[in-house]
Amino acid sequence: MEKREFIAVLETTLICAELDVTGLTLVDDNTVQIKFKGGGTRRVNIEADSYGAIIVDVMKYVF
Repeated sequence: MEKREFIAVLETTLICAELDVTGLTLVDDNTVQIKFKGGGTRRVNIEADSYGAIIVDVMKYVF
């Protein structure tokens, strides 16, 4: 699975979990942008992260 595909699956999971996330975007190979219901965004550095580490890094900003 490529990183872009993984981010799409994680996006679906977060939206279905009703965590006020409206989207995840892979900005570049090292950055994911989280979009929230209130219109806010947050960028997360995922450089050299495994898929498990991407989940942990994104969730730090969701909660």
